[in-house]
Amino acid sequence: MNNVKLFFAVFLLFILEGTLFAGPLGDGSPYVIHTTLIGLMFLGRYGKLEQALGFGLVFGLLYDFVYSDIIGIYLFALSAIPLFSSFVLKYVKENVLTILVTFTFSAILYELDIYFFTASVVGVGVSFQELATQIIPRSLVAQLIGIIILYYPMTRLVQSTLDEKRG
Repeated sequence: MNNVKLFFAVFLLFILEGTLFAGPLGDGSPYVIHTTLIGLMFLGRYGKLEQALGFGLVFGLLYDFVYSDIIGIYLFALSAIPLFSSFVLKYVKENVLTILVTFTFSAILYELDIYFFTASVVGVGVSFQELATQIIPRSLVAQLIGIIILYYPMTRLVQSTLDEKRG
């Protein structure tokens, strides 16, 4: 039952990412709050790492089918980035600031991962200079806002499901 609750929570974040948070600036810009990635990072940090990896594979494949022409780019990214952030947080003293910095940096790695894999396979219409000077800084702000908004609900949800499993 707990896995089902977490699955539907991440699925809700997946739906919200494609609908409500698709353009936080409201001008059709490419800046998206990656709520699915953020949810998976919280799941990897406060839940079971295997569960975050499994959900990352499932939602990465779903993301590839719905939003991408290439199968495997998001599959890799949504499973590797939460693992990376979880491993980093194991070796630093954990507090809200380190989580914000680590998750924001991981979200930027996610953006770069998607950019470079897409550029190497099919090409992109955005230069790296434009990515580095315009898209990444604004995306950084959008991801930071998303992490702050989701911090309390996701930590509470993941920890409550772990407490239910323990009995």
